[in-house]
Amino acid sequence: MRPSAKVMADTATARCELAGDILRSCGVLRFAATGCSMLPSVWSGDTLIVERVDADQIQIGDIALVGRGGRLCAHRVVRLPGDAGDRYWITQGDAMPRADLPVFEKELLGRVSKVIRSGKCVPCSNLNRTNLLLAFVIRRSIFAARVFVCWASRRKSQKVDSLCKA
Repeated sequence: MRPSAKVMADTATARCELAGDILRSCGVLRFAATGCSMLPSVWSGDTLIVERVDADQIQIGDIALVGRGGRLCAHRVVRLPGDAGDRYWITQGDAMPRADLPVFEKELLGRVSKVIRSGKCVPCSNLNRTNLLLAFVIRRSIFAARVFVCWASRRKSQKVDSLCKA
């Protein structure tokens, strides 16, 4: 029997609240990323290390973890707040065609400090030229995004197979 939409929404909300509580009390949260909105920087299955930071430490290019509507979202900061009176940030997934709704200070949970993929730390700061081009193509073509994900999955499984044979 499949869980109802309400049960699933309640579970997602509880996870989001738990993540916020862990960051507030411990200062660090580690979890597996899901989705493709941050390709090519963050892949589904990557482990994200998030640190609690003060709002004024968030810079353009950082990947911010946001708790909104009972869900967690890790997207890149593309615009900073204008004045201290109305603090909000604009975020956008690297593979998304449009920016997200403004992120307000109460929704900001932390900043991704590390991305771990296949046991190795990969850079999560601003995109290099190759990844910028790749993100540009993925943003504009669902087909290109699917091809990229398929290629990456095959490449990853080939690496695992070669490690098992060794």
